[in-house]
Amino acid sequence: MKKTLLALAVLASLTTTTASAQAGAFIQGMPMKGAVKVGRGSGVVTAIDLKAAKVTIKHGPIAALSWPAMTMAFTAIPPALLKTVKVGQRVDFAMRMRGSVAEVTAIRAR
Repeated sequence: MKKTLLALAVLASLTTTTASAQAGAFIQGMPMKGAVKVGRGSGVVTAIDLKAAKVTIKHGPIAALSWPAMTMAFTAIPPALLKTVKVGQRVDFAMRMRGSVAEVTAIRAR
């Protein structure tokens, strides 16, 4: 009986360890909710939505994030940043990714 209980305890321990390792491997490639990455870019403002505090920028590659050139919307943090730029302007900007949320934290017209 003692050997059976010991064998069950070892089996349970191995199963838990294997499940934890598999979960860790799955999560490793995913952006974590609290993970923050920062970068700098430059591009052209293609749209501004003051109500949603969003700016859309057609930007070049952002090396710090391994991003290719693309057009995407960023949330402005703080929203007052959007009052300093206009559609069609070339801009330099600082940004961060919090999980899957892209935020512009500074923006300056060229």
